[in-house]
Amino acid sequence: MVKRKDFSVRHKHVEQISKIPIQKFIDNSVKKTYLSSRFYQNYGLNVYQRRHCMAKHQRFHIKNLEHLKQEAEKLNLEIPITNDISNLFDSISIDKHKLANRFCIHPMEGFDATFDGTPGPYAFRRYQRYAAGGSSLIWIEATAVAPEARSNPGQFYINDSNVNIFKQLVEETHRAAYESMGPDHRPVLILQLTHSGRYSKPAGKPKPIIAHHSPILDPKHNLPPDYPLITDEELDDLQAKYVYAAQLAAQAGFDGVDVKSCHRYLVSELLASFTRENSRYGSSFENRTRFLRETLEKIHAAVPDAFITTRLNVFDAISYPYGFGMRESDCRLPDLTEPVKLVGILKALGFPLINISIGNPYFNPHFGRPFDFPVKNVAVPEEHPLEGVIRLVGITRQIQEAYPDLPVVASGYSWLRHFLPNVAAAVIAYGGATLIGQGRGMFAYPDSVKDLIETGAMNPKKTCVTCSACTQLMRDGVQTGCVVRDSEIYGPIYRNTRKLSLDELMLEAERCRDCESPTCQEGCPAEVNIPGFIKAFARGDIETAYRTLTEKNLLPEICAFVCPASEQCEGGCIERIFSGQSIRIRDVQRKVSQLAREKGIARIQYPEKRTGKHIAVLGAGVAGITCTAALLQKGHSVSVFDAKEHPGGIVRSVLPGSRIQYKNVDDEIEALFAGIPPDRLSWKLGMGISRNFTLDDILQLYHAVFLGMGLQKGISLFENAGSGVVEALTFLSDVKDRQILSVPEKVAVIGGGNTAIDAALAAKELGAQDVYLIYRRSFNEMPSWPDERIDVLNAGIHLLLLTQPTGYSTDGQGKLRAIKLARTVLGEPDDSGRRQPIIQAGDESELPVNLVIEAIGQQVDPGIQILLQDVEFTRNGLVSVKAGSQATTRKGVFAGGDIVNGGTTAVQAVAEGLRAANEIDAYLRQSG
Repeated sequence: MVKRKDFSVRHKHVEQISKIPIQKFIDNSVKKTYLSSRFYQNYGLNVYQRRHCMAKHQRFHIKNLEHLKQEAEKLNLEIPITNDISNLFDSISIDKHKLANRFCIHPMEGFDATFDGTPGPYAFRRYQRYAAGGSSLIWIEATAVAPEARSNPGQFYINDSNVNIFKQLVEETHRAAYESMGPDHRPVLILQLTHSGRYSKPAGKPKPIIAHHSPILDPKHNLPPDYPLITDEELDDLQAKYVYAAQLAAQAGFDGVDVKSCHRYLVSELLASFTRENSRYGSSFENRTRFLRETLEKIHAAVPDAFITTRLNVFDAISYPYGFGMRESDCRLPDLTEPVKLVGILKALGFPLINISIGNPYFNPHFGRPFDFPVKNVAVPEEHPLEGVIRLVGITRQIQEAYPDLPVVASGYSWLRHFLPNVAAAVIAYGGATLIGQGRGMFAYPDSVKDLIETGAMNPKKTCVTCSACTQLMRDGVQTGCVVRDSEIYGPIYRNTRKLSLDELMLEAERCRDCESPTCQEGCPAEVNIPGFIKAFARGDIETAYRTLTEKNLLPEICAFVCPASEQCEGGCIERIFSGQSIRIRDVQRKVSQLAREKGIARIQYPEKRTGKHIAVLGAGVAGITCTAALLQKGHSVSVFDAKEHPGGIVRSVLPGSRIQYKNVDDEIEALFAGIPPDRLSWKLGMGISRNFTLDDILQLYHAVFLGMGLQKGISLFENAGSGVVEALTFLSDVKDRQILSVPEKVAVIGGGNTAIDAALAAKELGAQDVYLIYRRSFNEMPSWPDERIDVLNAGIHLLLLTQPTGYSTDGQGKLRAIKLARTVLGEPDDSGRRQPIIQAGDESELPVNLVIEAIGQQVDPGIQILLQDVEFTRNGLVSVKAGSQATTRKGVFAGGDIVNGGTTAVQAVAEGLRAANEIDAYLRQSG
């Protein structure tokens, strides 16, 4: 183990300088001598001046330290290198905290919070790994101070309702450090507080909040010249939100907070608001730095014991006057006059540390994060990554040498891979930084510091390969981590997200052969014009693509998530014959739907003139929602009744989150009915048909009725099964509502359909050690979709085929002990066309289990049948409709969806809901 030294840094207390007038301090605190040309000459800051042309970009192929020196010399650059890395393990005292070494972890967002900003399981895993890896200071990722401040729906947002979860995160992080590194190692935890500003995307689509207009950055979001700026009053109020968030952070147990002032988020943008006029937060240096200074001081006053700092962009590399810290004549060259002044002010105010950053990852990512590969649709820069590394080394050194006793955190070392320690130790040795930060590198190699302590080297097979895949995940708005080194988790996320990206899907759509008689359309129950919308999408005409889709399917996004495309539209695609891979129709459909929603063109159009007819839709599932939308399009008024508090039916309440999230359903329904006045559409949620509100009552109030209530009751295999037996839809609903968070070790699921498979997968995800899927026929007879069966096999679920449950065994208290089973053989086909299972006498056994989930089918609740007077039912207990129609046996009453078809696909329900709406419209027009 490397021998440690002690290095202490002390500062004046804030009260000692609080009486100095700020303008006087700004004018006198920094001298130009700090900006002498020697910094540019010696530390790589004048790369562009000293070379007639920039070097070509190259990927990392450094063999050893000597090779690294040679590469720098070829570029006419100097790079500090040492073989003695012992100073990286100095014990450092900063303020009242003692750091075990010089390593920090930068705040890299994982975007794995829940909808309300609460850290999720992957977040706990990430920080436990960081803490176990040995770094002495951990920045907890950017955490929004308000809902509108989030850059991603999965970004952290600390608030009253989740502060205790953040507290658990702190406790678990410290526990991991203790268990891995011993009792003397306690990493300092800093929560970074942020407002994403022009990169705010709280609901998944851009909602920029800007401090000034920029002809360089505004076009990125298509912002018009009159797009509103955040007001001074709003900025005043925002300071209070930062303070409150800091107080919550202290309550959660964080050692301190960081006010994020980098990467062109709001506070960073304010520093560059030269063109913001008539504002307390713009134009002059004092005004542009006001928000950061005042917010930090207010946090200190409210939480005086907290470690308060900022990660500060000192060089934006965006043309003046729209960037901070560069020369007016050339945005590629820094002028650190103002950044050095600002750092001096923060130091004098008593803040114990500064974390240096440069560039804008959304605009010029190679400045702050030199890479081998960029994110998609970003050009490879015309410079060698080593130039970027040395540029950042030099800029950081300039800040450190301006204030030698202020701890400065360095960045940008990931491209160096396993040679990082040799350069970092040399930088520290000559006074170029105090601490070394790792961002992307820690996504890849969270235990790098521990490896260095124990072996004296970093493992090249564990380091970051600067592929930008983690950044790509951030840009795509999904959970983020290292795709290469943590591939079990983030590899599938990356592949799935890239598969659904606009650029990839555009290429996919171009493969469509635009068949004259498309067999893909024959496979769609709704008969959507599939080639029509695919080719429109390929042309970039999203509106035409969406309108083509919704001619036959008013809920295309939901269907794209839950329908068995491989068995329907994609199953009929002839491209599969030529290339072995059909066009990914469902993925294109999903993207078209999402883009249409984001562009505001997903709402239905309705005629100004009303028909005067009012229809009751019973059931707000897929069929009911489709029928409602189509009736509104025809000028009718609709009241939607549902026993649940949310529309969406079984798709929303039961289907697992791995297939569709609440948000996916809610967003499409909300967009579909946006702007519909309440006298055209009224929601009667939490109110279903009942003894006090029967079909007779409803027909007295409405001109027609649509029945779309679905199947409300599960079929039980045995009466009086005892505790430990649950119906599948109830189980899945409770899992989705997080009413069930764990299951016993041994779980049996009875059935072979999609619901059975969903239940089995959910039980496995909730921690069951053994899940048995019991089905009385063979694998080929299973009614579940083929893709679903593959998921079961991949999950390691035990398939007990040709096995018939015959009863349950319970203990003396009626608690489930085991399920009784018998083997079967297949006989002649039954009414379903599948071979009939025949129990083999004398071949019974018991399988010990703690929970049984019955997924053998659903039926209409007998109580509902009583309330539907004069509506006939089939012998299978479903609503009977006329052949080729959705009309029931009662005049003015129509039905569709699971209550008619017994439960098929979402797109089938869409087709029936649309057909019913057309029939209702014709019926009402004929009846006057």
